[in-house]
Amino acid sequence: MSKNHTRPKFKRLQSTLMGAFMLVSLIPMLLVAFFFLRSHTQDLQEQSTTYLTSMRDGNANKVTAYIGNLDSEVIGFVHSELAYASGGRFYGLIDSFRRLGKDLDESRSIGQQRYIPGSGNAIRTKTVRGNENYTSVERYRLLHKRYHSTFQSLLERSDFDDIALVDLEGNVAYSVQKYDYYATNLNSERYKKTELGGLFKQLKDYVASNKDSLEQYNDIVLMSDFSIDGNSDSTEEVAWFAAPIVQRGYLHSYAFFRLPLSALTDLISEEHLVNLNVSLFDKSLKLLADSSEGVDSKQSSPVAIKALEGSAEVETYANLSGDNTIAAYAPIDVHGLTWAVVVETPEEIAFERVNQLFKLFFIIVLSAAVIVVITSHYLSNFITNPLLKLTWAAERISAGDLKENVEGTERKDEIGRLAVSFERMQRSIREKIELIKEQNKELEFNLDTIATQNGELQLADKLKDEFLATTSHELRTPLHGMIGVAQAMLSEAHGSVPPSQKYQLEIIINSGHRLSNLVDDLLDYHKMQYGHLQLEPTAVSLSSASQLVVELSKHLVDKKPVRIINQIDSSLPMVSADPQRLEQVLYNLVGNAIKFTSEGKVILNADQQGEQLRIQVIDTGHGIPKEDLDNIFEPLTQSNYSGYHQGTGLGLSISKRLIEIMRGELTVTSQPMLGTTFTMTLPLASKQELETFNSESDTEHYSREEFHQTEFDEQSLSLPNNPDGKLVMIADDEPVNLKILESFLRVEGYRVVSAHNGREVLDLIGEEKPDILLLDIMMPELSGFQVCEYLRNQYNYNELPIIMLTALNQTEDKVKGFDCGANDYLVKPFNKQELSARIQVHINASLSERRKQENDSLSAELTQRERVESLLLETQTKLLEQLESTPEAIVCINENHKITFANKSATELLKRSIEQIKRSQIEEFIAPKYLQFDQPHRSMDIDVFVGETKQVIASDIFTLPLETGLRGMIIFNSDPDDANQRINNLEVALDALASYAFAGDKSQLEELKELGDEFADLVGQLDNSKDSKQQNMRQLLVDCMSSALEYWESHDGNTKFNFAEQSGLWRVYLDRSTLQTRTLDKYLRVETLPKTPRWRTVLNSLDFILAHSNHDDAQRAQLLELREQLQNLVAQ
Repeated sequence: MSKNHTRPKFKRLQSTLMGAFMLVSLIPMLLVAFFFLRSHTQDLQEQSTTYLTSMRDGNANKVTAYIGNLDSEVIGFVHSELAYASGGRFYGLIDSFRRLGKDLDESRSIGQQRYIPGSGNAIRTKTVRGNENYTSVERYRLLHKRYHSTFQSLLERSDFDDIALVDLEGNVAYSVQKYDYYATNLNSERYKKTELGGLFKQLKDYVASNKDSLEQYNDIVLMSDFSIDGNSDSTEEVAWFAAPIVQRGYLHSYAFFRLPLSALTDLISEEHLVNLNVSLFDKSLKLLADSSEGVDSKQSSPVAIKALEGSAEVETYANLSGDNTIAAYAPIDVHGLTWAVVVETPEEIAFERVNQLFKLFFIIVLSAAVIVVITSHYLSNFITNPLLKLTWAAERISAGDLKENVEGTERKDEIGRLAVSFERMQRSIREKIELIKEQNKELEFNLDTIATQNGELQLADKLKDEFLATTSHELRTPLHGMIGVAQAMLSEAHGSVPPSQKYQLEIIINSGHRLSNLVDDLLDYHKMQYGHLQLEPTAVSLSSASQLVVELSKHLVDKKPVRIINQIDSSLPMVSADPQRLEQVLYNLVGNAIKFTSEGKVILNADQQGEQLRIQVIDTGHGIPKEDLDNIFEPLTQSNYSGYHQGTGLGLSISKRLIEIMRGELTVTSQPMLGTTFTMTLPLASKQELETFNSESDTEHYSREEFHQTEFDEQSLSLPNNPDGKLVMIADDEPVNLKILESFLRVEGYRVVSAHNGREVLDLIGEEKPDILLLDIMMPELSGFQVCEYLRNQYNYNELPIIMLTALNQTEDKVKGFDCGANDYLVKPFNKQELSARIQVHINASLSERRKQENDSLSAELTQRERVESLLLETQTKLLEQLESTPEAIVCINENHKITFANKSATELLKRSIEQIKRSQIEEFIAPKYLQFDQPHRSMDIDVFVGETKQVIASDIFTLPLETGLRGMIIFNSDPDDANQRINNLEVALDALASYAFAGDKSQLEELKELGDEFADLVGQLDNSKDSKQQNMRQLLVDCMSSALEYWESHDGNTKFNFAEQSGLWRVYLDRSTLQTRTLDKYLRVETLPKTPRWRTVLNSLDFILAHSNHDDAQRAQLLELREQLQNLVAQ
């Protein structure tokens, strides 16, 4: 029985292997053979077609060339002296023929009677002497004898069989063969319908139409089609060639050449082709020539018709005998005559090699198939025999015989490996069975343990429910006590309460109500989740319920421009529902609609649909995004479309479960910015419920402890206000939190400004920047994260410290807050002392950083001023050195009237050396009454004591600025005119230098420069200080551009070419297929920097790179510092 079961499997495997081997072997072989067969077949067919085409074109060209050669013979004759001599109009044969008789009729009669037709020059009738025509006949005979032999030799070398000379009236004056058209008139009735007569008329008309330019038509040759000659004794078809004999523009006669059809036949059949026929047809499908004798011309008429229509193709057609024939045909144009050349051969002969190839292919494929079948059978047996033995062993193992030996394990191939694997599997199964037995024992023990644990879990679940109920009771007890005590104090039952404490009591009451409602929602959700919620369905008036809900919801509107419209008709039938739970659902839906509607209306309507009542709550609020509609009824889920709103996210979930418990359905549809519609359906009340409703008059309605936002009067709170305190901005959407923080911060001495959402924060900061910002995260409009990111793009950490003050206490929230740019993160509820300390620390840190920046700026300014003062002192020294060489005596004194400077002229005037003068007081030389420095400049005559001598000298006394360390300068004028000019120049120099040194006024330096000489040198020395600034500027520009490009290329993988093209600030050139930034490269070295560098372009480049490469690292900080230095240097 086992063998009968395994043999079909073995045979199926063997058949599969055989089939696979055959497919793998035959299909590629057949594909390759078919490809080569098809390729060779196409090649052979193309060779046959190409051969026929070449034969067709060759014969067509041969005919065309043959006719062309004949034309050349005709043209050669009419241009020869023979033609001019024999065909001359007034001499030769033409003239002699016309003179045979008295008139042309007699001449033609004499000519016909004289020669035997077709004999050439055989005389039939002789003219005897004494005949009146003897002279003319004898003259014609002599001329005939003179030219006839030449004409005969000409015909012997040509395919033409006759040449005729015709005069202008159509008389055939000469013919070599003397056929019956000799000595006749071609205009006669006899020739009007013949090819010969038609050709003469055609030639005559042609010459007549061009008689004014005969010289141009010397090469004109006309040809007629082949037809039977006028000679009645012959049935051979001939064609005529005709040309005018024109000498020096004068028309003498016409030459006609006769071509027999046999010449064309010899031309076509000169190549003896086996199994190939070449035919030539005229326009009337008449066979002109054929390469094979005895061929029926009608067989080729179908393709000949196509050729005469202008087609030149190669095709296979069935001839009139039904045999397939391959024909190549084409039209030939000969002197305006359309002929058809057809080259054809039987298809079986043309494709004989193709048929042989097909037979050979069939034999090879059949032989290969037999070999493949035999080989496949052998290979399949070789593979399946060992597998069959393994199959039997596997079946014995599956039957439970795990000790059976597996054959084939000694083999070294894949079959051997398979046998070894079977043996290992046998051993593994034996071990696994033993292991399973042991594990079954363990599972039985575990099942007992699980049963025990399930009992414990059920007990724990029961205890959890009891704990939740107990906890809710324990929560409500202190909550009710807290709310009751606060309400009693607020009612002033125990004495008056100050306004500053009343709003604190209201905050306690409202917070207690909110916590109590949250406990109720949690209990309802828990009961519904475990199926413990008990409802009492009864008949409910939807109109009454909706009116109650509208009244309860009016306080939620507050001051919002929102109207609640109740369109539920009192005539609607009652529904089956729990009254309190239905009112709870309606209250939740209306409350949500009011909460998410900033302006507009909330509409309640209902209508009956069969055995159900449909109730809709429609609002014109923000709407719900499509992606949030699928999970809007999930617990703890809120829509994020309009920002964060207060709530636990349980309201809609509880409402949907309540409606489902009351055998209804709650759905939602919404469009963003248009509004939301919540639709619920409830079954109509049954008769029993209606009867119960009529018997019971009292119904307990839904009630909810609600809270409202208290309006606080700032003056009644009597909070301290410090106008000089630091400004703190608070951002929170909860008014209670705002008031608590505001009260605390004002007590701490801060000025406070509040914002209720993220958008308001940005608006208030735009009006006045605070010293610190306390920022909540969950706010409408913009979240705290978004606000922080936006502000960090405008202010750094020191310019505006931000502390995030929120209820989110997860680690990822804190990380995200710091990533957005927060200075600190504090979780609610917070410790007031901790918050105060953190605020103070961040404000002090911000002030310290700002003072540090101001100190750095002052330090730089002082350094610059010290450098300027040093330069001025150096300039003052150089100015005094310039005064050494002046002819006027000059002395300078300090506050103590001690002489600190005296030039060479002063030593000569005072008769002392410079060292002696500097150790002296000015009173030793000038009376004290002249030493008054209360005016900037005085000119007077003063008494000067030199030794014991007193001199009166005109002098100028100048008061110098105290910053110079000098009190005054006295100039003694020895030459009044020159001295006055120099004194004026010195006065201008002193004013200019003083204004520049202490007021920074550079306007007077140009005036000082115009004085020339040493004053121009002084201005040049001052310009050197400008040059120093210019050098600093140039070096800083190079450092900025080098650092900016290094930052751009290192972080973004870009190049300077990308930067130049994207910014549009620098040009990119293409030089020898290489991109170049020549102008930009000049700003990377001080040596190549332009004389007047574009510092604005450099600043714009820095701004572009900083805006498009957002990588906070040391390079960016360095780049920002360089930009600030450049900005400060430009501003100086």
